[in-house]
Amino acid sequence: MLNKYLERFEVHLDFSDKEVDHFLLPRAGVLDSYVVENPDTHEITDFFSFYHLPSSILKHETHKILNVAYSYYNVHNTVT
Repeated sequence: MLNKYLERFEVHLDFSDKEVDHFLLPRAGVLDSYVVENPDTHEITDFFSFYHLPSSILKHETHKILNVAYSYYNVHNTVT
């Protein structure tokens, strides 16, 4: 699904199965990916992913880390 979506663009990556595993399977504190499954056919129709990037907060008495999530690879077919 990802490669088919990326083919829409003139310049794009062509992921192997091994690369999809490495770059998109969830890893705690690093990367999260979610899918949308059609309840009738059980086909995966959409997915989104984001990566985490913790940042240090300087000179704050209580908070030391700000956890930010950035959009990564996303394919939407049935949802906006």
